[in-house]
Amino acid sequence: MIKEQFSNLLHGNYSLDPLELAAIQREIEAETLAIDKVQSAIVDLQLQLEAHEAKRQDYKTLLSPLRRGVVPPEILGEVFRYAIEPVCPVNRVGLVCKSWRAIALTTPSLWQAVVMFPSDAPINVNKLQTWTARAATLPKTVRIVGSNKRYRCLCRKSEVDNCRLAFPELIRFFSDGPVLDQVSLQCHTHHCLVRLFGLLRSDKDTLSRSWDSIRHLALQIDSWSTPTHGLVRQFLHNLPPVSSLFLDTPWLPDSDVPSEILPALPPLDCLTSLHIAGNWPNSWVLRNLRSCPNLEEVILNSKQSERVDDVWTEGRTLVSLPKIQVLRFQHMATHGEDARILGWLRMPALRILELSYEIPHPFTVQEEDPDTPGKVKLYRDMLRMLSGVDAVVDLQQLRLVHFPITAKGLLRIFGVLPSLTFLELVTHIGSDSKFFKLARQVENPLLPQLRYLKMHDYCGVFDPDDIYQFLRERKATATEASPDCTERLDMGVNPYNRNSLHLDESVRAMRGMGILVNIVY
Repeated sequence: MIKEQFSNLLHGNYSLDPLELAAIQREIEAETLAIDKVQSAIVDLQLQLEAHEAKRQDYKTLLSPLRRGVVPPEILGEVFRYAIEPVCPVNRVGLVCKSWRAIALTTPSLWQAVVMFPSDAPINVNKLQTWTARAATLPKTVRIVGSNKRYRCLCRKSEVDNCRLAFPELIRFFSDGPVLDQVSLQCHTHHCLVRLFGLLRSDKDTLSRSWDSIRHLALQIDSWSTPTHGLVRQFLHNLPPVSSLFLDTPWLPDSDVPSEILPALPPLDCLTSLHIAGNWPNSWVLRNLRSCPNLEEVILNSKQSERVDDVWTEGRTLVSLPKIQVLRFQHMATHGEDARILGWLRMPALRILELSYEIPHPFTVQEEDPDTPGKVKLYRDMLRMLSGVDAVVDLQQLRLVHFPITAKGLLRIFGVLPSLTFLELVTHIGSDSKFFKLARQVENPLLPQLRYLKMHDYCGVFDPDDIYQFLRERKATATEASPDCTERLDMGVNPYNRNSLHLDESVRAMRGMGILVNIVY
């Protein structure tokens, strides 16, 4: 409130004399000074407030769940395992703070996999020993990339000690080091593996060796060193008793070399999974499959090259694989005969078969009939696979990738596979679009046990309405004795293709029949 001597002036309409005007002006100036003083105090208080709030936040930081140990170290270690890169966990976690470093160093799962990349320096065996030791009793994975385009081992032309793989420290690590679960070795030429495996030859008097403990072994060779045949390739003879083997080799330059002199796998009774990438001859493949009777999965990756057709001779015995359940042929040449070995295999337990071809080159002259001669032979080989003693009787899953065959040829193959419950088709621009139309005209029901159809038709080969009509007629002709089992359709399509114009209508119709339909564009 203003002073009492001026308060009556607020409620009256009096003219002010000069003395009153001067007094009021002095009061205004005094209040202005008071306001400035209060505002200055407010600024000071605001600064003090901000300083106290900053201190309070710092104190709260000290009481965070990580600082208070609310998150157990084992839980934080699991978070690290999912959040970091597997090749360098210490660099990502151990440099944050001492507690994180301590947790990382005492979390074995962070040290299960160690990767050694090529460089000018020798392979750091101390790092291998340190990392695997921190993994404690967990399964350990060691990957050694001995060379690449920049760093190449020249041991073929120099002393053994100069080899990037076969040197004393690494030999001792593989001989007397920890128990290893998976080992991956990549080298420039096979000569490095010849030396390494030669020095790691098993000692019959040794009860426990790191090398012999390996269960999963992957070998990748960038090129062959000359000569490329004979004893120089005998590195395969000194393999550990693994249960899983992956062998990735370059193309064999000596296609006329008899397969009998090529290196063979030793008898591996423990081997359950075999993956071979390369153009090894068919007879070599069969010879090695025969020495591994307990195989459960086989993958043959042709790497887009054709295998040597040297197996179809009279008198050759069949190869029995009583436990194999999965057989995959991958990256086959379009006109190759890689899958011809099907007729020579006895696989009563086979459940999954894959035939994967490479996409034909758009400028390659196509045969008039893709069934001739290769696919007719394939059909006959599949008949042999499905007949006789120990034949395949319950093949449930079939995957066909870029399969170069006519619709009639495809129907012929499906006609002898009534047990299929899952079928996956990956089409290409040269696929035959008449398959589903012809499938509706066959006399006997096609694939009567089929439950799941998966298609990758981004080239727009098939009309969705043809697929719908095929499935509709299956439902319409089903009986109680032979019901239609189709439950699901997954289809990848190109939305801009002309065959996709009525896609939505066909999808609604199929869903109305009780089929789960998933469309991926």
